[in-house]
Amino acid sequence: MSARIENMYTLLVAHFVCWVLFGKADVFKKFKDEEEGKFEESLITDAQELLSLYEATQLMVHRECHILEEALVFTTTNLESLLPHLNNLFAEQVNHALQLPIRKALTRLESRTYMTIYQEDDRHNQILLNFAKLDFNLLQKVHQRELSGIT
Repeated sequence: MSARIENMYTLLVAHFVCWVLFGKADVFKKFKDEEEGKFEESLITDAQELLSLYEATQLMVHRECHILEEALVFTTTNLESLLPHLNNLFAEQVNHALQLPIRKALTRLESRTYMTIYQEDDRHNQILLNFAKLDFNLLQKVHQRELSGIT
């Protein structure tokens, strides 16, 4: 993940936390054109930023925030239109996110899916990937032992 994308994701998370704590979603206005009131066209060409913004919109509660509703429609529409033009690996990640956003998924089960996608990425860190697999398998063994103790 590039530093720019990591910064974008960190910014979104930080802004969302501020929004939750202080009840303001105004921080998402940074992604909108001030004159036209629409989301910036530059976002349309950056699928990774769109995906990050899409995942951030999934954190809204009971559709109470108009700007997050707009962002959800904007990101969903543009991610769907970009899907045919993305490389297979990233297209798989985007398609999976559109079907089941991170917030609505079971973390442990999603980690397995993400490991499979991450493994195919040429830039993956093999040590980190091995550690994630080991962690997943160890927890799976713990669950299996617990289940065998119950039966």
